[in-house]
Amino acid sequence: MSVRDVADTPWRALLDQSVEAFNQYRAGHPDEAVTLVGANLQGLTLAGADLHGASLFEADLAWVDLTDADLRGADLRRCRMEGCNLTGACLDGARMELANLRTARLPGASLRAVNLKGGVFQGANLRGASLCGAVLQRAVLCDADLTGAVFTGADLSEADLRWATYRLDDMADADLRTARIRY
Repeated sequence: MSVRDVADTPWRALLDQSVEAFNQYRAGHPDEAVTLVGANLQGLTLAGADLHGASLFEADLAWVDLTDADLRGADLRRCRMEGCNLTGACLDGARMELANLRTARLPGASLRAVNLKGGVFQGANLRGASLCGAVLQRAVLCDADLTGAVFTGADLSEADLRWATYRLDDMADADLRTARIRY
């Protein structure tokens, strides 16, 4: 599906109407796949949207408000998500390889068992986020605020944590082999 075709999908039209219309339609059609591959959703307010399992591969979600959104199991690979507000969002089991989350806000977000391999979180706010079992291999977390984030069982091998704010105690159960950290 091309980016041009995405604008013609019922999912995009429903998102343009309102999150309530989208969620209501979704509840009545639980077996329909939500496909927004390559969609430009930049700047939309999608707080509370039910996007679990949605295919958003290479979508532009820059500056989108996804506060408290349900993105469990969503395909967010290669998404542009700079400045995105994911406060309190649930992204458990999502695929986010190579996603760009520079300056994104994720305080209190649940990112359990998420694949964030090669993701960019430079300057992101992940205060109090749950990253239990997350794969953050080769992720860029420079200047990120990781205060109070939970990393139990997370793989941060080869991740770049220089200038990030965190406590080593919070990462006691994480794999930090070959991670670039400052002491």
